[in-house]
Amino acid sequence: MPMDDLRLIEGIKGRDEEAMMSLYQRYTDLVYSVAFRIVNDAPLAEECVQDVFLKVWQNIAQFDSTRGAFPPWLVGITRNLAIDCLRGRARRENTAPLDEERGGENTLAEAFDVDLRRDQAASLRAAIESLLSPEQRQVIDLAYFGGMTHTDISEHLGVPLGTVKTRIRLAMQKLREAWLRDKDE
Repeated sequence: MPMDDLRLIEGIKGRDEEAMMSLYQRYTDLVYSVAFRIVNDAPLAEECVQDVFLKVWQNIAQFDSTRGAFPPWLVGITRNLAIDCLRGRARRENTAPLDEERGGENTLAEAFDVDLRRDQAASLRAAIESLLSPEQRQVIDLAYFGGMTHTDISEHLGVPLGTVKTRIRLAMQKLREAWLRDKDE
C-alpha cells in the first residue's frame, strides 16, 4: 500500500530517495499530461517531467500543506516549467541559422506548420468562447489546463460530481461538432 502524499513529502524533505520514487510513480502521468497539453511535443513534455521532479526534490521545503493539497502545487510547478520549456524552444528556433546555412532544410513547410497550429489554436479559443457556457469553460479549463480530476473539480467548485461530468461531456461534444464542421468546410 503506497504511503500518502504527506508521508512521501516528509520523506523527501529527509532526502529519502524511495519516497521520491514513489511520488514520481504516483504523479508522473499527471505531470506529463499537463506538460504535453502546454508544449504539444512528446520529447519536450518528457524533458519537462524530469525538470518538474528535479525541482520538487530541490524545493520540497516550499510546499506547505496548510495552504493546499500537493497535486495543485505540483501542477503549478509543471505549468510554469512547461511554459519555460516553450520559451526556450522559441528562443532556439528564433536563433536558428537561415535555410541556406542549414543545408536547405524545409523551413517553408515548418513555417506553414507553425501557422496552421496557430490558426487551429485561435479557432479552438474562439470555439470555446462562443460555444461554451461559462460553467463549461470553467470545468474544461480546470480539467485540461489545470490538471484536475473530475472529483477535484467537484470539490473545488462545490458542485456534484455528476454535474461536473455532464458539463465536461457536453462541452466536449460541442467542441467536437464544431471541429468536424470546420474540418468539412
